[in-house]
Amino acid sequence: MENDKLARLTARTKIGISRRDFMRTTANAGLSAAMAGSLWTEAQAATPRKGGTLKVAADGGATTDTFNPMQMNGADHPTLSILSSYDTLTEIDENGAPQPSLAESWEGNPDGTWAIKLRKGVEFHDGKTLTAEDVVWSLKQQLDKNNRVAEAQQIVQNFEELRADGPDTVLIKQKEVNFDLPTHLSSFAMIIGKEGNGDWSGGIGTGPYVKEDWQPGIQYLGRKFANFYRDDQGHFDEVEILNISDPGARMSGLLSNTLHAIGSPETKTAGRLANAPGFELVQVSATQHFTCDMRADMDPFTSAELRRAVKWGINRQEIVDKVLSGYGTIGNDLPISRGQQFYNDQLEQREYDPDKARYHLKQAGLENIDLSLAASDGAFGGAVDAAVLMQNSMGGAGMNVKVDRRPADGYWSDVWLKMPWCMVYWNGRPTVDWMLSSTYTSESDWNSSAFRNETFDNLLVAARAESEEANRREMYHEAQRIFWEESGTAVFAFANILIGHSEKLAHGPVGVSRRMDDSRLPRRWWFA
Repeated sequence: MENDKLARLTARTKIGISRRDFMRTTANAGLSAAMAGSLWTEAQAATPRKGGTLKVAADGGATTDTFNPMQMNGADHPTLSILSSYDTLTEIDENGAPQPSLAESWEGNPDGTWAIKLRKGVEFHDGKTLTAEDVVWSLKQQLDKNNRVAEAQQIVQNFEELRADGPDTVLIKQKEVNFDLPTHLSSFAMIIGKEGNGDWSGGIGTGPYVKEDWQPGIQYLGRKFANFYRDDQGHFDEVEILNISDPGARMSGLLSNTLHAIGSPETKTAGRLANAPGFELVQVSATQHFTCDMRADMDPFTSAELRRAVKWGINRQEIVDKVLSGYGTIGNDLPISRGQQFYNDQLEQREYDPDKARYHLKQAGLENIDLSLAASDGAFGGAVDAAVLMQNSMGGAGMNVKVDRRPADGYWSDVWLKMPWCMVYWNGRPTVDWMLSSTYTSESDWNSSAFRNETFDNLLVAARAESEEANRREMYHEAQRIFWEESGTAVFAFANILIGHSEKLAHGPVGVSRRMDDSRLPRRWWFA
């Protein structure tokens, strides 16, 4: 009863009641002045206010970045930028469920046919009205043979038929039934542009901000699009998204009030934000994870036994404690978090065990070996420190690791997918199938451990089309077991998503699928 009363009182602040009247009403209801003031502040912060210029900093940007969705790498700075000007058909909420964006609704059938209904009256930044033909054209671009975004290409390659049915409906017929399609349509690379306009760099989308300036690896500037179709997003007049690779520089910019929000504050100093007046630290347990990927198609990691030795030689808890400062949990060489549906919790947890590491090293025919691990804080904050800890722990098991420090700029283009062993971070995906299928199947261009297993591939195909949940769980568990046994991907930690921000900013529930509120912070947050 008391909770109901408080809810009604708080709700009244959203329909225009003054603070004086609110305080009088709560006093009559028996609330203290302190509690009433706190409720008023919370209610006002939860009511989006329009206007202002947002200045936010992220990392991951490079001079090679582009707005072309077929050439993106999913790093924070370019993804925040592109999703400020462009839209996807769906987006993911804080519970991992798909929600409408450009798509108003969708309906799927057991045979893999889908009808996607579009919102009416949506405009591009140049005034053109969005139609189903724009959506069809945009999705078909993902079939380009030079597409670097494996997950988006895989999604569209599964479309046997993709066509418009009138101006507001898109019809899709899948080759292989996949009930996760509405979730897949939220992929950062599945943005919608104008039919026939191949110049994605122009930024002419339907998103909340019109691109004013875009300097790859440096900054994005956008101003509010007056005809944006949503009232619940795009609250700022202007947004400036800076790429700052140094976490210390990001923190300094926030604490000096030069910035309003920063992504991925350094974990060893993030706690300062929780105690600094005027600042807050948001932390969300999510699917973001850190790996060191060993390519099974490059020496010396063609040996599965060596890959197993490396996995047992990692002191995971030490990395969580010292590099993540406790803002995370240890991983078990699966890119699936423990809270996700169909996670295989029956597998032995790999922990630091030098004896097992030595055993697998001997099984590989080795007493000791020299290894090189490429690392950069451009991969993720603390990547070099984590590599040094691995160097120390593996040394006791006959593996002499040299940490190959690489510059942040160009890391994703020059090191990832090219070096035999390197540090990597992944944002994770809302479903088991999406994470495994988009990244680790034999045909995936993002398969950074070169893991290839036909049984694994076939299990994923069968599971995604299986309507019985128990059968799907059994298939996904077996696929994860194979991955755990054979892949070269050592998932050593899951990191909480961290966002540091000024108390001047407010927000609703924070997304768990990607960093920076699913790369939509400029769209979803507002000034309190």
